[in-house]
Amino acid sequence: MNEMEKWTATSEEIKEGKTTDVYFLRTIQCLDKDGFDKIKAWAEVTTGGIPRDGKQLLFLGLQDVLNLFIEAKLSVDIYAIEEGTILPFKDYNGVRIPFLVVDGVYREYAKYETPMLGLLCFQSGVGTSALRLRIAAQEKILLSFGIRRMPPAIAPTIDRACYLAGFDGISCVLSAEKLGIPATGTIPHALIMIEGGIQPAIISFDRNIDPSVARVALADTFNDERIEVLAALEAIGEKLEGVRLDTPSSRRGNMHELIQEIKWELKLRNREDLKIYLSGGLTETAILEFRDLVDGFGIGTYVANSPTVDFAFDIVNIEEEDIVKRGKFIGKKQVGYCEKCDIYLCDRFEKEKIICPECNSEMKKMLHKYIEKGQLITKLPIEEDIRDYVRKQKINLKEM
Repeated sequence: MNEMEKWTATSEEIKEGKTTDVYFLRTIQCLDKDGFDKIKAWAEVTTGGIPRDGKQLLFLGLQDVLNLFIEAKLSVDIYAIEEGTILPFKDYNGVRIPFLVVDGVYREYAKYETPMLGLLCFQSGVGTSALRLRIAAQEKILLSFGIRRMPPAIAPTIDRACYLAGFDGISCVLSAEKLGIPATGTIPHALIMIEGGIQPAIISFDRNIDPSVARVALADTFNDERIEVLAALEAIGEKLEGVRLDTPSSRRGNMHELIQEIKWELKLRNREDLKIYLSGGLTETAILEFRDLVDGFGIGTYVANSPTVDFAFDIVNIEEEDIVKRGKFIGKKQVGYCEKCDIYLCDRFEKEKIICPECNSEMKKMLHKYIEKGQLITKLPIEEDIRDYVRKQKINLKEM
């Protein structure tokens, strides 16, 4: 085994069920010994809340779950909310909404509960945080810089969630390749330090890097930000397209004043077109604070280390008999949505129609069948389509 992969689960190990909790393997042993190995169960993924006092979440991770179940060759049926849907965790009456359903012989899928929830919880958590930032930033540029805060194996997963939520760019080379977009970034402090300052560094960048790459200077390494911005401007003139301020918290002082000083200097030089980006420990609050002063933000830890959505997976029906543990809602459910009233409503799965309690119109059923007896029965959307789906929902979003 490659030593770099020693503490990273391979796709084969995940498919074999080795990343499960041991009690599921012991459960399977008991079921097999006691003659319950053919028992069918209907189990639903729900959550009891949304991180950071959120009202709605961005549901992501579905495609990875579907691929897991397909590759594991499980003869089950799977229903789910469409990936990229923005919705609350409870319906009109306070019933927890099922985001995904697995129907089949329980011992077949028991050991996949753990990896399935991991895929959904993490990606929905990152996506939800990213979407909140997207809404807070309005039309300002958002760039994902957070992959250094997490293991490199999941860098593309983090960036995919950010991109689907509406981020404009990502810094990771591999993520960009997978998404089919150019990677985005400025120059690092290391280049400035080794080259001997902002001027030789930006001159080197301009001389050696493809002209299609934007010339954006990092202006806070050795001197006052205003001084370094002007030095970069003097070095390459009209070629300079923007500056990034990554000022350490211990040196920030009054950032409003600092940005205003820079903007004034640029105005005197007829370079009001120069874009100003902020980065370094930014949060949703910081974006709201500086949104009207700058052109964009580089976001790291706030999204990469997002609190997960705590999805749970619970049996609600066994062999067509409703049953549930305490604290959960019993029985097979379908989820209806009324676009006119913006209402979600859970009802019995077998009901032909779900009627909106406000306008009495027929509601759209949200749980779609994706897998039947282990076979994918619908074409999955590409990332650009999911991103567009999120964007269209965001237009009329009332709260997040």
